[in-house]
Amino acid sequence: MNAKNANKLSPTYFTFFCTRFGPIVLLVIVPTLFIYMLSEDRDLVLLLCVVITCVIAVSFLWLSEYFRLRKNIHLSKVILEGDTLQIDDITYHAEQIGLVSSIGLRNALDKYYVYLVEIKTTDGRNFYFLDKPMNWKFESPTIRLLKKHHLLSSKASDKQIEKDGFASLY
Repeated sequence: MNAKNANKLSPTYFTFFCTRFGPIVLLVIVPTLFIYMLSEDRDLVLLLCVVITCVIAVSFLWLSEYFRLRKNIHLSKVILEGDTLQIDDITYHAEQIGLVSSIGLRNALDKYYVYLVEIKTTDGRNFYFLDKPMNWKFESPTIRLLKKHHLLSSKASDKQIEKDGFASLY
């Protein structure tokens, strides 16, 4: 297929964690910089200590959640190419896809929701991948995209499934 028609559905771990922890980093660093600019005693060492501590703490959270995700679930790489889905370098045509649904996984990573997309094939296999960040209506952008696709629209489910923990996926 033409690379121009390819649409990567599964975000990378880095993208997932940046959207998850990016606002927290901004809520720490931006006020710290603001206070630094307003203070008369501009202590650069204090500013660097706060920024370095924030970076180390968020890096620790990223790594711990990354290893917990890798340990508990195999996340697939999914690319929509024309009329096919390429899942982990294997091409599936629309008639081989049974159902595509969005899953809100509770209690998976420190009591926060992890949003996954589940693809069930007609041969009984299940594939999971991280969903892109939800829109303001808490709708899955991946499901919305697949609903617009002429062959896969009947396979995409609007209903979000709620599950509790990684064990509920198997």
